[in-house]
Amino acid sequence: MNQHQDRPSGLTKLSYDAFVWLYRLRLGFLFAGHVFVMAHHGRQSGKRYLSGLERLVRSEGELFVFSSRGRRADWLRNTEAGGVDELWDGRTRYDGAEFRVLEPDEANDILTRYEQEQPRYAKRNLPRMMAGYDFTDEMRRELAETGTVVAFRPG
Repeated sequence: MNQHQDRPSGLTKLSYDAFVWLYRLRLGFLFAGHVFVMAHHGRQSGKRYLSGLERLVRSEGELFVFSSRGRRADWLRNTEAGGVDELWDGRTRYDGAEFRVLEPDEANDILTRYEQEQPRYAKRNLPRMMAGYDFTDEMRRELAETGTVVAFRPG
């Protein structure tokens, strides 16, 4: 049942674009740590891009996000090719960030924490990450195995 979403469009794309513009206006603190912005360069064009990413959890200095398009997501492909130029989290801007793609066991732990620490957001977002998501251990494990969770450590 690996039914992850395609490229964001419509209202979803508009909302992430709005996050980027609000960060540019130095209003990132309004998101209470739920959304951050990452600057990266296109792997082919070299053009600078800003991507709004919704945080699952924060732990030991790392910000964890889920890529609904897996490794096909342009922001992740660009990041893997050229790294992170800047990361904006609330009122703070960092020059670069280390990143890593989690293995399924750690991804499962992060998804479990997300459900526990952010139940309102999890209830809204996890079914968007995987069609038919029903909050069972089996479904969470499947999402962790087929999905892509990425950790960013601001520099």
